[in-house]
Amino acid sequence: MSKVKPGAALFPVLLFALTLGANASGDLPGKKDYLTDCAPCHGVDGKGGVPQMRAVPGYMAVDLTQLSRKNNGQFPRQKVYEIIDGRRRFPAHFIGDMPSWGLKYQQGEITPESEERVKRRISALVDYIESIQEK
Repeated sequence: MSKVKPGAALFPVLLFALTLGANASGDLPGKKDYLTDCAPCHGVDGKGGVPQMRAVPGYMAVDLTQLSRKNNGQFPRQKVYEIIDGRRRFPAHFIGDMPSWGLKYQQGEITPESEERVKRRISALVDYIESIQEK
């Protein structure tokens, strides 16, 4: 009869709990950028209810948790990406003061490598916004 070490059976359970905890808390790569760059206007919860911003002329609260619902249950990934990026935006066709995060994330460096970093960063942010959609 073989003996099982006391902690051996507990290891898989702990590993599962740690994995579940990381996923449940929303620790996606884009969360940090969201909290730093988006939450000041859209709120930590994504619902757009930031009282300080309501005093800013032209501020329009956008509930980011309702994007899928307002798009027939489909998350408008490409549209969200383009709005965040902002580098193809025509000022006459855009309402509001949404920053052009593509330019800010590029930090003045225009190379294939910097463009790839910008794409990854914005894609991670879009993934995070998709993860906060309410059904």
